Amino acid sequence: GLLPRERRASEAGDLEAKAPTRAPKMAPKLVYFDVRGLAERIRYCFAVAGVEYEDERLSLTFGTPGDFSTIKRPEFDAKKAAGEFDIAMGKVPLLIVDGGFKIMQSKAIERYVAKKYGLMGKTDEEAAFVDGVTEHQRDISDAFRKAKTDGKVDEYLTEKLPDALKLVEKAVAGLPGPFLCGPEPSLADVCFYTFLFEQIDDKEKAKAAYEAAPRVCTAVTAFAELPSVKTWLAKRPVTPF
Repeated sequence: GLLPRERRASEAGDLEAKAPTRAPKMAPKLVYFDVRGLAERIRYCFAVAGVEYEDERLSLTFGTPGDFSTIKRPEFDAKKAAGEFDIAMGKVPLLIVDGGFKIMQSKAIERYVAKKYGLMGKTDEEAAFVDGVTEHQRDISDAFRKAKTDGKVDEYLTEKLPDALKLVEKAVAGLPGPFLCGPEPSLADVCFYTFLFEQIDDKEKAKAAYEAAPRVCTAVTAFAELPSVKTWLAKRPVTPF
């Protein structure tokens, strides 16, 4: 018969052989069009957190450039018809995580990725504060969209945006920098950076606005200087928007 040590080794081997084989964890898959759009903040979150993911980009072309009534998106249409986007009300972005679990709505995905990978602070209270600062940015974005609709973009960028950013400074006053909510980047920095550096076409007026709010200027500049951000900008596909 087997010696005790050999018997234990043999029994352990039998148990290991009988244990169900667990499939390796899949990398998160982000499904969206081949544009920045509603998915770019999610991509920034993955980049800053250093998380590998699958960036599935569905083709998006125009019959007439810039005319959305002539848009062509065959891959999206096929997946939608197959029911792959039913959980998202037929929309994208969609995030698929380990086990095939699907998360819909861009803001929900942003918060999920940010929380899971350390971009929402270390406590529930810090997470709530980061969330609140991102909502300040949403208010600013809403006002900017209204200004575009009303044909008052220049007035907004030169007068209202600087004042709004100064109010943000008061909201984060007393917190250590260089980032908006402390010494580490958060979802709030992702939101303000993408708004000020990418969503506003008039870069000079945007720069003048955030330079009028030194605390905000320090934060978005520090974010822009992150190696992970520079790497993402160097490798991301060039898209029209």
